[in-house]
Amino acid sequence: MAFCTAAAKSVVELLSNQGLYLTQKGNFNPYRKAIPAFGELSESETVDLITRDTLYSHVICRCETVTEGEIVEAIRRGATTLDGIKYRTRAGMGGCQGNFCGTGVVEILARELNVPANLMTKKGGNSRLLLQSAS
Repeated sequence: MAFCTAAAKSVVELLSNQGLYLTQKGNFNPYRKAIPAFGELSESETVDLITRDTLYSHVICRCETVTEGEIVEAIRRGATTLDGIKYRTRAGMGGCQGNFCGTGVVEILARELNVPANLMTKKGGNSRLLLQSAS
C-alpha cells in the first residue's frame, strides 16, 4: 500500500512538471467504508444486517460465504465485471473457483446494471462470459 501512495505522488509530480494544472478535490474522503464481509460477522451482526437488508440472507458463494447483499453493494460501488465482484467480495475465490456461484453473480450483475447477461464480461473488453442470453 505504501508503494501505491508513493507512486501516485510521483505521477502527480510528473504531470505537474509537464504543465498539467492539477487541483485537489475538496470533498475527497480517502477512507471508504468496507463492504460487510458476511462470513466474518458475529451472529448478532448477521441478524442485524439481514434485518436491515434481506439481500444479505441469500448466500450466492457458498465457498466464501458471500451474499447477494455484498455483491449488490460492490456493484453500487462501481464493480461491472465478474472479476470486479471477485476482487471486492471474494465471490468465486473459493474451492469451486466460481463454478457454482458464477452464474448467480452474472445474473445479479445483469439485473443491477440492467444489461443483458450475454454482455457481462470477466474483466472487461472482449472477455465475454456467454454467447447469448438464456431464454
